[in-house]
Amino acid sequence: MMAWVSSKYEPKSTNFLLPTKSEQRLLANLPMKLRTMLASLGAVAMLTACEDIFEGGSMQPDGSTPSLTINNPGKNQAITAVGGLRVNITAVDKDEVNYLEFTLKGESAEKAVLNFDTKPGKKVVEFDTTLNISGIAPGTYKLQVAASDKRTNLSTQEVTVNVK
Repeated sequence: MMAWVSSKYEPKSTNFLLPTKSEQRLLANLPMKLRTMLASLGAVAMLTACEDIFEGGSMQPDGSTPSLTINNPGKNQAITAVGGLRVNITAVDKDEVNYLEFTLKGESAEKAVLNFDTKPGKKVVEFDTTLNISGIAPGTYKLQVAASDKRTNLSTQEVTVNVK
């Protein structure tokens, strides 16, 4: 035969969406404006996190292009082929930077002398490398950097460099 033991212990709530009794007392003592503001912030955070659900999971471009900055080389920077070309960029996107493409072309050339890409898959990307350009002729070149996100929104930046 089993005996039931009665206890005054009340287990804490396992439902993380409902406040505990102490949290309820604390909330009851807050001014109404502050409670309204906290509830609004919570709702905004939940709705923002569910953005893809409300968009039906659409991966169509949404007009929010990645922010792209070429930190180095500077505009019309003079470099030597022996020293290489230091490339430093920052790319930021609310979804994530899905693809970065780097192209170096002569000023009037159609074909790139250097072309490579990377797929970082992060919201904030700091990319820093030095490219070996020892085989290219002196002259004026354009470095073009393109960044796209998972929705195929595209940003491009371009800078001119002078190879000595």
